[in-house]
Amino acid sequence: MKAIRWLLILLILIGVLLLVRPDDAIAPTFVQRADQFSASLDYQPAADYLQVALVRQPWNVSVRLRLADVLTAQRRYTEAEQALSEAERWGADRAEVEQRRAQLAEKNNQFDAAVQHWQTVSTLRPLDNAAYAGLVESALRAEQWATARLAAEQWVTHTQTPAAHFALAKLAAFDDSAIAQDHFQQAAGYAVQPFVSALQETDPALRALLLGRAYLTENDLTLAQRAFDEALTLNPAYAEAQAFAGFVRDQRGADGGAWLDQAVELDPALIVARYFRARHRWMHADLDGALDDLNDAIDRDPTNALIAAELGRVYTQRNDFPNAEKWLNKARDLKVQDVAIWKSLAELYVGRSFGTVDQAVTTAQHIVALAPADAEAHLWLGRAYLRSGDRNGAELELKEAVRLNPQAALAQFYLGRLYGRDTEAGRAAYERAVMLDPAGPIGAAAQRVLSLP
Repeated sequence: MKAIRWLLILLILIGVLLLVRPDDAIAPTFVQRADQFSASLDYQPAADYLQVALVRQPWNVSVRLRLADVLTAQRRYTEAEQALSEAERWGADRAEVEQRRAQLAEKNNQFDAAVQHWQTVSTLRPLDNAAYAGLVESALRAEQWATARLAAEQWVTHTQTPAAHFALAKLAAFDDSAIAQDHFQQAAGYAVQPFVSALQETDPALRALLLGRAYLTENDLTLAQRAFDEALTLNPAYAEAQAFAGFVRDQRGADGGAWLDQAVELDPALIVARYFRARHRWMHADLDGALDDLNDAIDRDPTNALIAAELGRVYTQRNDFPNAEKWLNKARDLKVQDVAIWKSLAELYVGRSFGTVDQAVTTAQHIVALAPADAEAHLWLGRAYLRSGDRNGAELELKEAVRLNPQAALAQFYLGRLYGRDTEAGRAAYERAVMLDPAGPIGAAAQRVLSLP
């Protein structure tokens, strides 16, 4: 009996050694395969390979962190947090874990929580520029102005980088123009002139408005709204500030309609107010109201390419393609090098199949000539070639779109259409489209194709 007992124990030990070995050569191979799948955006097999590697090497915190990254890319946030907790339990570097938790919180719009995680990272890594940048941005999104200012000051103290000076200058501009100008001067490589010019304005309401517009050029929507609101506090009858306050709220996902209506009421001839309200109305499916505002604006400024292009886009949305073409061609002639206008023409000729195939291909080719490094430009040309029947040209352009932007779900969708859902390559492309846009219209369309009998 004793011999049998020892034999069983020996077999168990051998099994454990076969399953979990410090010098395991299989686990690194699985990690390498997972990295290859991740690079091609095939996250599910990447996760599968990493989980097998962890069965063999459960203590490997690097693999656990990789798994958390892959799960995050799949938007499996709860499982990603579980992977991070396991990595932490096995002794992963705390800063690595907290950084990923901050990023998870940001993806879930939990910016107060993100602030706390970034604060931990910046404390553990006082020379980490990314940690301070994340902390400042999350604090701004949470509208924790004092926290953002303090983080920017610490960033400057520890690193003295131009990015740190630029962040602090933008925050100081509200309260101390002298300090702001000093830090703007040290923000080498950044577009500081609009801010410097705004700070030199003596009228407080106009200064706040100009600051808001400068923030908009940097896509700092939270600071822009703060500046426009400050302008309105100083002068509630400021129509332009009302217009921008409404616009930036719309951009942030809120409802800026009341501010836009007030702007038009204060100054019916203010073109920017009409334009912003037209966009707001279009966003809320009021196409007739949008056309009213845009027609009023174009009557006042007939050579405004921006208004003409927007008219073309609204007519496209209404499926009034002849009028859409008229206005988009006018906008193009007014601003020949504007890529956005050419893309709207591509939507008409390629996306809506209006006009001839030659118009579709020529328009898309012109977009690529204007913006050869733009993934969307190559996507339009790939779609145009699909419409023309040039499958080789379509494949080349769609693959280039994916190379330039690996997150381009629409490019994957059209690769799926090119190859066909009955082929392995076609199904793989559709599956990537679903993975890249799981809750959006592209992913839903790809899923419908995959679900067909």
